[in-house]
Amino acid sequence: LDPDRVISMIPLRPYHVVADIGCGTGFFTVPLAKYVNQGKLYALDTREEMLEVCRQHLSAVHLSNVEVLHYKAKKLPLDKDSVDGAFLAFALHEAKDKEGFLTEAQRLLHRGGWLAVLEWYKRAMEEGPPLEDRVSEEETKELGQKVGLRFVSQRDLNGKSYLVLFRK
Repeated sequence: LDPDRVISMIPLRPYHVVADIGCGTGFFTVPLAKYVNQGKLYALDTREEMLEVCRQHLSAVHLSNVEVLHYKAKKLPLDKDSVDGAFLAFALHEAKDKEGFLTEAQRLLHRGGWLAVLEWYKRAMEEGPPLEDRVSEEETKELGQKVGLRFVSQRDLNGKSYLVLFRK
């Protein structure tokens, strides 16, 4: 995936405060942080070893507008209504409680804020998680709407994954 192409599909602005939830090693974190150069990016993950790699990537490009945060519990370590947007790249399928995970992401958003969910199509392919762990586009849309988000759009990313965009 080309992170810049993906970023062009979301309503991101240079002054936004954004949460990269499930940031992993920082594949999207660095390009997101470069884009929100007048704002702030929170990079969040449950795995400390992933965050360490993310910190190294951020350090290599000297970005100072990123706060890297570890979280364990179901509650994300940010305040209600504290971000303009939330970015979930290939994190929803890993959540045991998918509805709870999206509820928590929604809690962080300002009114009118956006949530971008990237996931693998729910079909057999060599790349990505096992088929039974995948979340279909329809299921993603239903979950988002169930937690009070408004569906905005859906885009194919590369024939293997999709992006669903919501607004609060």
